[in-house]
Amino acid sequence: MLMYKIITTFCVVVLSFQMIYSQELYIGSGAEFYLKKDIDFTTSNTTVALDVAGKFSVEAGSVWGNSQEYVNGKVFAYGAGETKLPVGNNGVYAPVMANHSTDTDAHYFNIAPLSGTNGTDVDAVSDKEYWELHGNAIITLPWNNTSDITTLVNNNGGKLSAVAIVGYKTGVWNLASASNTNTVTGDLLNGTVTSDATNEVVLDNFAQYTFGIDHQAVLSIDDLFLSNDIRIISNPIEPTDNSIQFIANNHENLQVTLFNFLGKKIKFYKNVTVQNGRGVLLKPNLQSGVYLLKFEQEGKQGVKKILVK
Repeated sequence: MLMYKIITTFCVVVLSFQMIYSQELYIGSGAEFYLKKDIDFTTSNTTVALDVAGKFSVEAGSVWGNSQEYVNGKVFAYGAGETKLPVGNNGVYAPVMANHSTDTDAHYFNIAPLSGTNGTDVDAVSDKEYWELHGNAIITLPWNNTSDITTLVNNNGGKLSAVAIVGYKTGVWNLASASNTNTVTGDLLNGTVTSDATNEVVLDNFAQYTFGIDHQAVLSIDDLFLSNDIRIISNPIEPTDNSIQFIANNHENLQVTLFNFLGKKIKFYKNVTVQNGRGVLLKPNLQSGVYLLKFEQEGKQGVKKILVK
């Protein structure tokens, strides 16, 4: 009987230890948890919770973090280097990759950013999420299916490579880096955008960061069709014309998108048939002004400008 009691007690102790070990890591008020790079560390597939005055920090060069193990709060990086800041919120993992020359920090919020006007060369701003960032760094922000990059892109020029990092300051959203300097990878459901790889962003210049559309990137689509391959007929177009006609050499099943000059999508034409070298697009009711027609076929694309009188 004595042996039975000893074994039972031992089992209870081990079970209790296992339960404590697998609990979420919590950093209380006034405490700091510091993680050196290259340390084999796990939170047993749970997130890290912070008190308002708690602090989670990593050494520059750390790459810890994944979709199951991240910090639901602010993460600090000490020193200079290329560091993953494993932040997330409300079940969404949104790590910031920072190539930083100073101490830096990141905090992610899975809620709408501040409302503001669009600054120079910003066509649109995401309303899904934002980051607060400090320090000096070249930054990479990720998106997933909850970010709804599909709507952001398709409603504003239809060009994935026009996605850019934008920052909020005193009521205005501006590009964090110069126009046409952001680098985009991935697709509409999962991808990243990186600020200018040759110039750090002074992160303290903006209160919030999120995704936006670079106006100049929308307008600078490479014309992959030969210059004489597609030609608009009767350009300028009369307001009373009910169609837009074009000549296309050896192009079938074209996808054509009509944008206004600010890059906002007006109409999409799917599988446009070209007969005897000529194609026809039904013209919607358009006000006088300049418009863009983006032609796409088998990965090639090109833009033609039209004028409605």
